Amino acid sequence: MIKNFPEKEERKTEKERRNLEILDTIRKGREISRAEIAKLTGLNIVTVSNYVNTYIRKALVHEMGRDISSGGRRPELLRLNRNYGYAIGVDLGAPHVVDGVSLIACLLDTSSKIIAKETIEKREEPQDKFIETIVGLISRLIEKNGVDKTKINGIGLGIWGPLDRYRGTARYAVEKGETFGYRVMQKAIEDKFNIPTIVEHDSMVAALGEKWAGIGLEEGVDNIVFICADSSAGLIIRGELYYGATKSAGELNINPPLAGEELVALMHCWEGYRYGCCLRSKGIDLGIPAYARTYFQTHKDNSKILKLTGGDVNKINLNIVIEAAKQNDPVAMRFLQEAGAYLGTKIAYLVNLFNPEAVVVGRGIEKAGDMLLDSVRKTVKLWGYEEAVKVVKIIPASLGDDTVAVGAGVLIIQKMFAKVG
Repeated sequence: MIKNFPEKEERKTEKERRNLEILDTIRKGREISRAEIAKLTGLNIVTVSNYVNTYIRKALVHEMGRDISSGGRRPELLRLNRNYGYAIGVDLGAPHVVDGVSLIACLLDTSSKIIAKETIEKREEPQDKFIETIVGLISRLIEKNGVDKTKINGIGLGIWGPLDRYRGTARYAVEKGETFGYRVMQKAIEDKFNIPTIVEHDSMVAALGEKWAGIGLEEGVDNIVFICADSSAGLIIRGELYYGATKSAGELNINPPLAGEELVALMHCWEGYRYGCCLRSKGIDLGIPAYARTYFQTHKDNSKILKLTGGDVNKINLNIVIEAAKQNDPVAMRFLQEAGAYLGTKIAYLVNLFNPEAVVVGRGIEKAGDMLLDSVRKTVKLWGYEEAVKVVKIIPASLGDDTVAVGAGVLIIQKMFAKVG
């Protein structure tokens, strides 16, 4: 009988918070003494020892011998047992299926290291077929690695769009009003593998993945915004994810009216491919390919974009524009800079609102590199308040395409850590 995770995010008890703090310190320290844990966490040595003794009894932590002493008895070193248990994280892909959008499943050990991975290209398909695809993806991940299923503590799923934890839905496409009933998917996965699942917003788990397992954030950074292209933001406030009342926090776009005079008034701002309106999502690729295709219908030049596509504008995608920009193509460079300025406007607002120490840019657009990010930074500096801008660092996601899947797996590991003892 599987034990489901709570649908509503519960407040952590003091014991759970300490478990997470101590175990994360051990995880990051590789080999570390009780005294060093006490120093880094601010807890007294007796409290640390009591918690650590529980971890040792459960074989979650091993004693590794003695460290060099500066005087007196040499301290025992502690190390996390990476094979204590496993977690699976699944990235259900971006809502808009474009070139390069994939479904990714990762198997993580207790330290959050990827030990196996499966990837397939995402396709447009009915919800029932999509669920079958996800079940098949997880099956291949488990079968190829041969891991003991009883040691898999849970399966985390990163999903797109505003979530409603009361109804168990995710809004698939804002413009069309479509929703996805994710509880049906959870049941199918749990029935197949007898492993509990948890569903979370992709931007939220991406933020968690970068903080927990990434390499781009400095130690002690506890206020973070993760930007999933231009559609949503994962929010970590004081070291913890901020979900909102229904788990739909972080959406960066307004929900446009679908009919009537209000829509007519919005269309000029809403439909344009240029980057004047920051209230509309341009898509996972920031609308760069769509704008490029429109541009080349009326402009004939020797852009490397056209050379890379053999002159076929329908073959233009984000990767081709990025490649052309790397070859110093002025048109491609301008496309990325304009997109960066548009995205920077959104980020400037978030920087002013949340005053984070770091903004992490991901979901594939970070592949454009400094050509786009420098434009983002310049725009944030232009539109942000000096008090907030002077401390924030805008960096690319360090986990690349795996960010959401790793973060979804980390969510399981954190819950496992919190409940020890």
